[in-house]
Amino acid sequence: MPAAALVAMYVGEDPGHLEALRSLAPAQPAPRWEIADPSPAGIRAVRRSDPDIVVVDGSADAPMRVCRQVRAAASSAVVFVLASGAAAVHDLAATDLDGIADGVISSSLFARELPGNIFGALSEVAAVTRPPAGQPGGPRAGLSGQEIAVLERAARGMTADDSAPELGLTPSAVRSALRSAKTKLRASSRAQAVALAIRAGLFAP
Repeated sequence: MPAAALVAMYVGEDPGHLEALRSLAPAQPAPRWEIADPSPAGIRAVRRSDPDIVVVDGSADAPMRVCRQVRAAASSAVVFVLASGAAAVHDLAATDLDGIADGVISSSLFARELPGNIFGALSEVAAVTRPPAGQPGGPRAGLSGQEIAVLERAARGMTADDSAPELGLTPSAVRSALRSAKTKLRASSRAQAVALAIRAGLFAP
């Protein structure tokens, strides 16, 4: 099953910034970028999209107010403020962002050759921030005890071959349980499935 694309959203009114964000060396699969302006209609678009990551342009009017609105509209998204220039980065970094944004990124990134895992790293941040998708009213997301045991061993860095004797399973059964757990958690990778399970308290990190 192909990995699900990360949904990233740019909230601002600078087309150049959006194109620059899209041009950064992407993880695989490449994130699906969407755009919204910082108007009430744009915030409604954020709510409908339910993105994993939101980048709010710091050049917008009252960017912290926009971040608060984005946070209310997409509470599980990772929210970054995009700052242009060293002074803007310094000013925003000195702001109390607690509960408003998760960090500040500089537009100077656009001029650099970034590693291909830049969005993969942000995806892992999103994975531990976004609550697991599962059955209403319970944190297990419908996972079986066997699937949880496989994820717990994956968290310890164990391969299917390592885990199989300990669980009394064949390596192919371990791999099948891991695939099933990823599907139930709607995770795009083994690392994301592990992060979601830890966040749900299914086992200790």
